[in-house]
Amino acid sequence: MAQDKSTHDLFARQNAHESFAVLEEKEVYRRYISVWDRKIQYPDGRIISWDVAGHDTPNPSFSVTFPFNTETRTTSLIIEYAQGTNNLVYTFAAGGFDPAKHETIEDTARQELSEESRLKGGEWIRLLPEGHEGIGELKWCRNRFIPFLVLDPVKDEEPRKRDPEELIEIRRDVSIADLKDLIGKGEVMLPSVQTAWMALAELEKRNLL
Repeated sequence: MAQDKSTHDLFARQNAHESFAVLEEKEVYRRYISVWDRKIQYPDGRIISWDVAGHDTPNPSFSVTFPFNTETRTTSLIIEYAQGTNNLVYTFAAGGFDPAKHETIEDTARQELSEESRLKGGEWIRLLPEGHEGIGELKWCRNRFIPFLVLDPVKDEEPRKRDPEELIEIRRDVSIADLKDLIGKGEVMLPSVQTAWMALAELEKRNLL
């Protein structure tokens, strides 16, 4: 991998997963999400103030789950309302870690799969190693997520209750070709795109595609 020369050697800093010094951080807004005013210092001494949004919970703060039927080689998506873009989008079952309800991030994933996709059981595969903080949701967001792949979940006849504000419809038996087409059209939310990419790589490694 080639890189431009830099006096700060950002390539090495990124490889070392280096964080910058947080000089000050204060919460300035809280509702469904919080916003913090975070002041950090760059290696060259510059001090920058940023707006950082997210949930006030430990990271990884949410999960995303790719369900896969090994017999039909299909997945299951949901269509849901996205309040930020004010439209309907495709996602996989995803939800936030709540210390009052979940012991682990896999507990979150299992409960959200029941709630949103009406599925349960199956063989669960965590697509990042134990102890990993998770993948950043967005550049300006503190939330990190863990992607999961679940093989051959079955219909949940007694699914968990959805949150009152959710508007969701399930689309089952989605072929991988159709999934890739939706991603190519920009209709799938980014954490679900990342999860799909990692899940498909794992499926290929297992000769399941």
